[in-house]
Amino acid sequence: MTPYAVFTDIDNTLTVRDHIIPQRNINAVNEARRLGHKVFINTGRSLGNIPPVIFEQLEFDGVLSGNGTMITIGEETVFERFMPGDICLKLVCYYFDNDNLWAAFEGKKRSYTIPGRPRKPAPLEIPVNSFEEFLEKSADDDIQVIAGSKETDRAFLDSLSKEITYFTFDRYYDIVSAGNNKSHSMLMTLDILGIPVENSIALGDGGNDLGMLQAAGTGIAVANAQPELLKYADMVTLSNEEGGVGSAIEKLILKRG
Repeated sequence: MTPYAVFTDIDNTLTVRDHIIPQRNINAVNEARRLGHKVFINTGRSLGNIPPVIFEQLEFDGVLSGNGTMITIGEETVFERFMPGDICLKLVCYYFDNDNLWAAFEGKKRSYTIPGRPRKPAPLEIPVNSFEEFLEKSADDDIQVIAGSKETDRAFLDSLSKEITYFTFDRYYDIVSAGNNKSHSMLMTLDILGIPVENSIALGDGGNDLGMLQAAGTGIAVANAQPELLKYADMVTLSNEEGGVGSAIEKLILKRG
C-alpha cells in the first residue's frame, strides 16, 4: 500500500477557538496514522509561534512551518530558509519608523511583536519597543515569517521583491524569504518520503493555502474558507467547527461515508 500524506493548515482549518482540535479531527488523524498514512501540519505560523496546546492534543509526522521556510519530519529538520539578516533588519526599521503600524517577527524559537494600533500582542508574542530591544531578545533566534499590518506600504514590499515573498490576508501580510510557500514545502516533503503527488491531500482556508491546494493530488477547502479558495478546491469539506479535516480523511482515506 502506498500511503497517503495529508497536509493541513492550523488556524480555522484544523482548529477552532482557543486552538482546540475537534474530536472528529483527532480520531481521524490517529486512525489514518495507525494505518500507516502520514499527517503533517503545514502552517503560515513559524515554529516558535505554534501554540504548544496543538501538540498536546495530537501527534503528527512532521511540521511545515513559516509558509514553507522550515520542514521537520519526525525529529529531523530537513529544510530551513530563514529571512536574510539584512532584509529582516530593514523590515524592523520600517515598522519602527512607522509607529502607526504593527508587526510580528515570528522566529524558530519565539515571536516578537512591535506593538501598534489597533493590535495588541498575542499570548505567545514578546513585545519589543525599540530596535535595540529586538536585537537583544532575538539574538539567538532565526526569523521565519513576518506578519505585518495591512496598512504596510505595498510599494515598499514590492521594492524588496527579489528578497521576499508576501501573502495578502484581510488584516495583514505574511512576509517570508523569496520563493518560499506551502506548496514548495509540501512537494519537497513528498519527494523526501517517496510519496507520489497523487497520494497527497491538502486542507486549508486562506489565501496562502491556494498554491498548496492546487499542487496536491486533492486540494480541499473547509466550508468556512475564503470565497476565492472555494473556487479552486477539488472538494469542499465541512467547516472547521464541524471537524472538516476529520470528515475529509474519513471519506478519502478511511473510506467512510
